[in-house]
This record gives sequence, C-alpha cells and structure tokens, in this order.
Amino acid sequence: MQAVKRSPLDLRPLLGIRPELNAATVGLALSAYARNGFIAPDEAHAKLGWCIQRLQELRLPSYPEPCWGYHFDVQTRAFFYSRTTPNTIATVFAGSGLLDAHELTQAPGALELAVGTGEFFLRRIAQTPAVQGAYFGYSPGDTTPIHNASMLVCALLMRLASHTQRDDFRAAAERGLAYTVSHQRPDGSWPYGERPGLGWVDGFHTGYVLDSLLSCIELNPDDALEDAWRRGVKFYAEHLIDDDGAPRYTPESLYPIDGQCAAQAIETFSRAVGREPALAERRSAVFAYALGHLARDDGAFVLQRRRFWTNPTPAPRWVQAPILRALSLWAAHFDEG
Repeated sequence: MQAVKRSPLDLRPLLGIRPELNAATVGLALSAYARNGFIAPDEAHAKLGWCIQRLQELRLPSYPEPCWGYHFDVQTRAFFYSRTTPNTIATVFAGSGLLDAHELTQAPGALELAVGTGEFFLRRIAQTPAVQGAYFGYSPGDTTPIHNASMLVCALLMRLASHTQRDDFRAAAERGLAYTVSHQRPDGSWPYGERPGLGWVDGFHTGYVLDSLLSCIELNPDDALEDAWRRGVKFYAEHLIDDDGAPRYTPESLYPIDGQCAAQAIETFSRAVGREPALAERRSAVFAYALGHLARDDGAFVLQRRRFWTNPTPAPRWVQAPILRALSLWAAHFDEG
C-alpha cells in the first residue's frame, strides 16, 4: 500500500489492482450532488439516485444494520482490518451523504438508511469509557482511541438525534464530545490518537475533528464546545496552512503536499466562515494553491506532491470526491464569504 501511495508511477495495473467502487467515495459524491450548484438539477438528481443505489449494493452483509467498509484489506499503524469488516469512516461518510440527501432533496428512503447507520454504531461499535466521556472504536471490537473517527460518529449521531428526537443518539454523541474536548492540547490541536505511536497532528484528520465538532455545536450550542472549536480552528489556520495557501501535512512538515489536505481545508473553512468570516480569504488561498500546484491538465487533482516527485494518480476516494464535496460546500456558503 505504501509503495503504491509513494510511487511516481501508477503501480496498480502492474500489481493487478483493478478499479472498484469505494463506499466512502460514493457517500462523499452523494453529499455533493445533494447540495449541487454546479450541474443541471435533472443531472444532479439522476446522479444522486445512482449514488443511493450504489450504497445499497455496497452494504456489507455481515450485519443487519447498514454499514460499509473498504473494498481492500487495510493495514495501518494501529491495526489491520479486512475488506469484509465495516469501518467507522466509510459508514459515516455513507450515512452523512444519505442525511444530506434527505435534508436537501427529500430523497426517498435516505433517512431510513441513515438512521440504520446510527443503529449500527450504537449496537456494533462500542464506546470505551474514559475519565471524561467515552470514544467510539474504528470497527467492531476495536478500542483504539482515534479522535477523528470517534468525532465523525458523534456528528452523525447528533444529526440523527435532531431528526428522530432519540435520546440514545444524543447521549452517545455527548459522551464522545466530552472525551475528545478533554484531550485537546493547550495549543488547540488534537493528536491522531491517544496511544503511543498515534501522537502526530495532521491536516485532514484535524479538519475531520473540527467539522464534526462544529456540526454538533450548530445543533446543540455549548460554550465549552464553542471555545474548543475556536481554539482548534485557530491552530489549524495558523499551523497547518501556510501563508500562500499550501496545506501542510503536519505542523512540522509541508511535504507531502496532499490533495486530501487541500480538499479538507476548503471544506473546513467553508463550514467555518459563518462564525469566522476572515477564513474566507484562507479558503481562497488554499484553492488557488491547489489549482496551481495540484491540478492536472484534465481537471483532476494529484494524490500527493513530494519534495522530489509527484504521485499524479487522480484517486477518487482520497482526492476527487473530497474536492467535489468541498467545492459544493463552498458554493452553499458562498453568501457568507
């Protein structure tokens, strides 16, 4: 996996890796088509329906509740999970896309499927109690404390609670919020996770935490959460985005200049401008940088630009779908800056 990711050549054909649909990609695209603003309404409606149908087909059969995983085995620094294992990220992106489709277009069946993902998290992804709050694992049986994964679940559950008035969804989200906010560092940042070897800070995972936190604040205002979000956004804008708009991978390192980090910065700032209007200028700088340094001649964006070479693969999961959703959010918040 690392060889493919880091190579200046596309090794997939040589290794026999065939293109397949990724549920997270479909969920992100679904969110974008629900907001639209960039293609004809009839075309967006058709694409939205296509995405919902694909998510139905990509559901993993191992659980009765709707859930999704990746179409390949994954080995991370923290754990291994197979292609048959549902994971938090894919399931949240699918569930969030379905909720967007319901809220913005009243797509038939979307809310029911989204509520099913909430049931999946409550029944299958245990919350591990901590001194303050509790956190969701990454997959069934996992207890690794990873902030962005847990917070993505919390945001989805809080949104579902607003539609269903279910106290169990809201209570689980509040426990997860308490855990992550209690682990915010004095400088406003969050580490990837709370175990040895997981203490780094990076751009797009920080963006996940901030967006999830803001979603919860918008539905359930709280001064302590607001303060945590503002300190986090300040750290993000000052330490993970350079003055020229370059998205840093970590506060210590610009490289690799990552397409997903650029997409996430555009999305995070688009969500934030209603509360922090000055971030509109930061967002524009990131987009201009991405166009100048990451865009290909065919309109796609490269996966990563390293110091001495570039991986030009237009990865739909990691770059194209996040960019599409980010730009749809920018369009939706255009009047705010």
